[in-house]
Amino acid sequence: MGNKISRIPLLERGQVTSEVGAIYDVLLEQRGAVPNMFKALAHSPALAVGVAGFLKPLLGDAALPGWYKELVATRVALLHKCDY
Repeated sequence: MGNKISRIPLLERGQVTSEVGAIYDVLLEQRGAVPNMFKALAHSPALAVGVAGFLKPLLGDAALPGWYKELVATRVALLHKCDY
């Protein structure tokens, strides 16, 4: 890990459409930050909205609580030495 430069510019809140901005706002409220994945996906608003819709039920509470899924994702990222 470390300071890596993204190949795709990461868009901040002021650089995105209002639709993607609404996703940023929800992520900021729920997580305290917007993951870089969404900052890259924001170049294609339709894709960002679609991925957000897909991830909501996937990462939400179901058979496993959402916090546990987040813990698993963090552990896998650490094991593979990648930023999460």
